[in-house]
Amino acid sequence: MSRIGIKNSYTSANSIPIKVLTDTDLVQSAREGRILPIHIQFSPTNRCNRKCSYCSCSKRNMKAEMSLEDAKHIIDICKELGTKAVTITGGGEPLLYPHIEEIIKYFHEKDIKIGFVCNGLSFDSMDPEVFNLVTWCRISNDDFRELVGAYKQSLVRIVENAPDVDWAFSHVVSKSPNAEEIERVVQFANEHGFTHVRLVSDLFEPENIPMDFIRGFLVSRKVDDRLVIYQGRKEYERGGDCYICYLKPFICADRRVTTCCGSQYALEPPTYDFPQELTLGDAFDLKEIIAHSNIPFDGSICAKCYYMTYNRVLEGLLSDIRHREFV
Repeated sequence: MSRIGIKNSYTSANSIPIKVLTDTDLVQSAREGRILPIHIQFSPTNRCNRKCSYCSCSKRNMKAEMSLEDAKHIIDICKELGTKAVTITGGGEPLLYPHIEEIIKYFHEKDIKIGFVCNGLSFDSMDPEVFNLVTWCRISNDDFRELVGAYKQSLVRIVENAPDVDWAFSHVVSKSPNAEEIERVVQFANEHGFTHVRLVSDLFEPENIPMDFIRGFLVSRKVDDRLVIYQGRKEYERGGDCYICYLKPFICADRRVTTCCGSQYALEPPTYDFPQELTLGDAFDLKEIIAHSNIPFDGSICAKCYYMTYNRVLEGLLSDIRHREFV
């Protein structure tokens, strides 16, 4: 895959939304005055087996967990609304959700493609045949853990036993980066056919992350970094009219629908939780929420937004534009 192909396939925040413009169903529905929830983000549990210092939702209710019955009902609603893909994510650590295999199978039965974000520590509890139903999996890593020992061995086992999955890392880079660990991560990705490694700044200190130093270090060590996406996250905007909340709503473990996966750090000061101010309603009411998707959510309260390019494109698609042939 070309470098351009990697960027357009595996990044969304702070990028031109190429995939929005190529989805004919979405474009047509927008021209008819409605945005479809093409890609939902689904957090079934807030439980986690780590306490990351940079956790963007550290103040959430860590006991919140969705019942299997509620989860299936929400999936049915999303399918009816035109959902084509889901990212199963946190909240907490989705591999700790007691019904995770049933949920993966249910999304697959509904012909909804599955992305999966996890910390990779509980793969030994998963049936590789079930996990092979996942389209892609991004393993969260950081400067404060080492890709060695039992953790590394469990990753090797799941990668080898679920070959149909597009595997990737998302490594959080701190202001004092562990360059040797990042080298290990990139080397592992190269050796095991990963699609990419996303190096992303600590979202609460993006201005202080020396991403250029990491790039230079990898070059000096003669590490092949062609699959690395350097995502510094220094550039963001204040929020405004928000439509991405309808395109890819975030469904929390307590069934709340929030605007996006960045709501925890969007306000000033950040809430480290999914704030009530950015809540659209209950997931059981998603049909009613989407019915009004031509009306923007007021995101002007968001001090930090990475999706304003998306919002402008979606607003344009909803607009009654004349002379469309003159591109």
